[in-house]
Amino acid sequence: MASGSSDLIRLRRHDTATPWGFRLQGGRDFGLPLFIVNVSPKGIAGKAGLQNGDAVLQICGTSVAGWTHQQAKNELIRAGNEVDLCVARGMVNTSDPKVKAACGVGQTDKRVELDEGSINPHMNEGTKFRNVTPKTYKILEAQLGSEPLPPAVAQQPAQNMAPVYSQQAPAQAKPSSIFDRKKTERSDYLVAQGNTIQKSYGEQ
Repeated sequence: MASGSSDLIRLRRHDTATPWGFRLQGGRDFGLPLFIVNVSPKGIAGKAGLQNGDAVLQICGTSVAGWTHQQAKNELIRAGNEVDLCVARGMVNTSDPKVKAACGVGQTDKRVELDEGSINPHMNEGTKFRNVTPKTYKILEAQLGSEPLPPAVAQQPAQNMAPVYSQQAPAQAKPSSIFDRKKTERSDYLVAQGNTIQKSYGEQ
């Protein structure tokens, strides 16, 4: 195959648990075309004819001219298990130190290649793509001051509240007693006559 010639590479797999067997590097944000590296000869990409240094022109029929690395990576992930790559053969010298430096190869803090082996095979399933913040969590964040309150709440004037003073509990009343009554309020039976208050039963 002549260098610079274009070819259409069709990649197919049964499920996302099987890696494609290549990595994607480059992109507009690195000042390089999108290109292929680390092709596994026994992988899907290697058996389909993909080669190191191939520049990616199209992904599934869409031109990637001017795309950033992340845009191309996202498009490959969205393609699922059927990916068509239009590539220009041998357009990038992957052993060039300048190319490696531009793509951050060897740097632990900048990983720019698409490594299908490190992707969760079930990430396309269910709701794992959704960045959902529970409503209760948002409310807690607002209460703790980690984010501003909604305008409707923030614009409400503060309400003056009457101060609350602590009050002592009233002293517990003593049990009622007949001796607490005035003498005139007592019944005739309890009024003392003479030297004693005792009276015979039935005595008036």
